[in-house]
Amino acid sequence: MNISGSGSLPGGDYNEPIRISGSGKINGSVSCSDLSISGSGHVYGDLRCREGFRVSGSGRVDGNISSGDIKVSGSCHIGGDAQADSCSVSGSLHTGSVRCNGLHISGALTAVQDVTAENAVVRGAIHSGGLINADKLDVEFSGSCDADSIGGSNLRIKKSGIVFNFFSKLFHRDAYCFTVKNSIEGDTVHLEHVVADTVVGRDVVIGDGCRIRHVIYRDHIDISENASVELYEASAVG
Repeated sequence: MNISGSGSLPGGDYNEPIRISGSGKINGSVSCSDLSISGSGHVYGDLRCREGFRVSGSGRVDGNISSGDIKVSGSCHIGGDAQADSCSVSGSLHTGSVRCNGLHISGALTAVQDVTAENAVVRGAIHSGGLINADKLDVEFSGSCDADSIGGSNLRIKKSGIVFNFFSKLFHRDAYCFTVKNSIEGDTVHLEHVVADTVVGRDVVIGDGCRIRHVIYRDHIDISENASVELYEASAVG
């Protein structure tokens, strides 16, 4: 099913792919094997894709999305929540929440609520109004990032070296940081240029540019001389 000019489709169950390369609308919730938007597309309802949802133009879904995979290289706004096996963002994605197995961000992701993934790799920017929860979280951020809390097993957050070098020379200071309103909790925690209230972990490294109020560690702690920690203590739990 193709929309290559300006057109619309009714909502419903389509046992075939839908392609929008012009300006297209789907008037209601829709289920299909695959939806691809390379122009401008708007779904007035929920979207269920058995295989994949891809946006290289401008896409909007008013409701929730459930898909095999989500790939955004353009701009996409989801009014509800997004759930997928994998989610890749090299453009810009705004959504209520994200739940997936694999998450890769080289563009910008904004979630009003939680971001949940088994394995998350960030090489761009991420903003979460709730919890970022990943078994493995590997972040090299460019631009300011923020979250309410972060939790997981293996957490690594640092600033992209390219951005750091450019803005340090330009402004003679750190231009960006990753701000966490409440706590960061994990087994292995390695942080650079992170601002947070509390950090809890088994093995903790507080690197350059960090500003942390309270650190609780179990086995090991390493604090850079270029970091600020108000209080750190060994956990009473063995």
